[in-house]
Amino acid sequence: MRAENATVFPLVGAERRDDDVPPDDDLAILTGLYVAVVCSAQIGAQKIVVLPFTDLEAPGGTYAIGLALALIELAHRTAPTRREGWLHAQVMVGCGFAASALLAAYIAIVAESRPAFPGQTFDDLADTWRIVLSSLAAFLVSATADNAVGAWLRGRVHDAGRVVVSNAVSVPLDSFVFLALAFGWDGLDFFEGQVVAKLASTLVLGLPVVLAARRLLTESPVEPTPVPGAAS
Repeated sequence: MRAENATVFPLVGAERRDDDVPPDDDLAILTGLYVAVVCSAQIGAQKIVVLPFTDLEAPGGTYAIGLALALIELAHRTAPTRREGWLHAQVMVGCGFAASALLAAYIAIVAESRPAFPGQTFDDLADTWRIVLSSLAAFLVSATADNAVGAWLRGRVHDAGRVVVSNAVSVPLDSFVFLALAFGWDGLDFFEGQVVAKLASTLVLGLPVVLAARRLLTESPVEPTPVPGAAS
């Protein structure tokens, strides 16, 4: 009988024939995590914080952005080729954009709603629109650069090196664009703090997550498809 060619996707424990549509569970899980991290960054950015063990200052969402950029590298492993991995990562980034916009829109609606009790305000969080628009522009530049660098390095260097190199390119870009648009040129006073915090987040949070998940996102080798008419 003709042997059936199967591929195992370890993250979800499902076995599929190669003529079936490949499952998107891995990408869906990563996208959900990415959206949660990005939305957390939008809220955290409303407060300027002092970085631990330093005198540097940066928006509170900075830590989450370092993790979010690292998660983009994991999306590359949900596809068999560099091009498809790049596309998956861009889809994930797009979902993060959409979720951020939805979050800001809902906050704006709540902020404009009449309060039930005197003195209730939501004005601080309502400023999220400015943060979101600045973040979208920053991600358009930085995430695309991160994705391009990461896709090119896939299979050429170890995943740890790929995360560090791609984030070393995307973090300064993200910081510059975000600060300039969100807070004006005066916001560049936080540039050093943003870069330090994001790179530290990459090493402390993003890198361990990528290294821990990379084996779960690695597909098992596919057996060669038998030639039609060949002896079974």
